Parts: sequence; C-alpha cells; structure tokens
Amino acid sequence: PGGDSSRTVRGKPSEGRTSSKEEEREEGGKEMSAIIGSAGAHAREKEESLERGKYRSKGLKEGEDDVRVFFREPHNVRGRDRLLCFVGEHTRYPFCVVYNDDKWNMEKRFSEFAELDKQLDEIYKGDSKVQLPEFPPKKMFGSLSPALIVERKEGLEQYMKALAKDPEILKCRVLREFIETPDVCSPEQHKEFDFGRR
Repeated sequence: PGGDSSRTVRGKPSEGRTSSKEEEREEGGKEMSAIIGSAGAHAREKEESLERGKYRSKGLKEGEDDVRVFFREPHNVRGRDRLLCFVGEHTRYPFCVVYNDDKWNMEKRFSEFAELDKQLDEIYKGDSKVQLPEFPPKKMFGSLSPALIVERKEGLEQYMKALAKDPEILKCRVLREFIETPDVCSPEQHKEFDFGRR
C-alpha cells in the first residue's frame, strides 16, 4: 500500500511499462517496414535499369519484343490424302521461336509460309514504310528433292529472321498468330515437337 504503482508485480511489468514497450515495438516495426520498402524500391529501380540496359544492348526500344527464329532440319511426312494409289508426302520445316524470355518449338509446311507472305504482302501493299523480305521462289516440281529442301530451309530462315527484326511487321497480328506469340495464343496451345527424335 502506498508503493510505486510502476513497480513490477510477480515478475510482470505494470501497465505503464507495458505501454512503453509496445510503443517501442511499434516504432521498431515501422522502421523495419521503411527499410524493407526502401530495399524493395531499390530492387525495382535496379531491375528497371537492367531491363533498359537489355533493350539498349539488343538495339531495342523499351516496349519492343525481342523475337528470334532458329530453324532445324526439315523432314518429310506422309500425308493422309490418297491420290489414286499413291500416298501424298510433303516436307515440314521445324523452327524454334525465342520470344523475350520464353521459347517454343513449331513446324510448318512451305505452303503455310507462302500463305503468310501472301497475307503480309496484301496488308503492306502500298506502304512505303515497310519493305517485306524476299520470299523463297516456288517451284512446281521436285519439292521433295533434298537439294531443294535445304535451299528452301535456308531461304525460309532468312525470311523469318528478317520479319522478326522489323518492329513494324512484328506488330502485325497475322505474323504473331503465325508464330503463336503469348498475346494471341496461350502457352498451353503451343505445339511441342521433339526435334531430337527426327
């Protein structure tokens, strides 16, 4: 009785001291949050700086996609349609699309590339700002000739690489649908091919 109310009772601090320690913990928590927030902001700034550096190192402007195309060895496929007593056969051209930090495998027939070129030519006809690359010439006969297949593969690779390097053409939905970029095709829809077994 009559003692100091701020003294510890049975090892427990009085209300006054409890309040003081809670305030200290709150202040410490605020300081820690500020430190974490500052570190997070610094990390974001560094990441954005690296991202800008990535675009500069690749000759890209911010917001542009980094798209590259690499072709693999073509292979012949027996078709399902029968003409008289013969089974149809055609060549498929596999290639890998590298899109920013993602990549996937695809393969197309020469006729599909030709259709892409036809559509792009229709879209950019009369547009002086866009110069479409030269498409490999079509040949009526000998499409399964090994020499022609190699020639077409090299021509198609040069053609696709040129399209991928042109920022204006790369915005075209027709091209993006053809190579199945994520903005027009979900990753689950990408066709997977095991090139190692060809």
